[in-house]
Amino acid sequence: MTLQELYANIDADYAEAIGRLRMDKLISRFIVRFMSDSSCERVQEAWARGDEAGTFEAAHAAKGVCANLALTKLGSLASDICEALRPGNDALRASTDVDALVAELSQVYDKTIAAIKAYQASL
Repeated sequence: MTLQELYANIDADYAEAIGRLRMDKLISRFIVRFMSDSSCERVQEAWARGDEAGTFEAAHAAKGVCANLALTKLGSLASDICEALRPGNDALRASTDVDALVAELSQVYDKTIAAIKAYQASL
């Protein structure tokens, strides 16, 4: 599997990643390292505990990591969660189904990790 195929499989933006990191070698190194980043798992864990502040902090971290790697779909979900839980965004929080966003983030995260593992196995 190529990096371009990996990115296509996970609704990510390879062109943005190569524009940011400039070399496939760097993208490959950091995309494999993404598997050890716990921010998406922390979003799920904090939400399950009912910890909105912890969910916000983890979503904010996930948003940054995903942006750096151009993990578009996953980053968009993390951003939506982050904004809904941002202190002072009471109207947005009231109109956002954070349960659904966290569930979707979980599914997309699992798909992303599985695809990265398949990519890593193909190296």
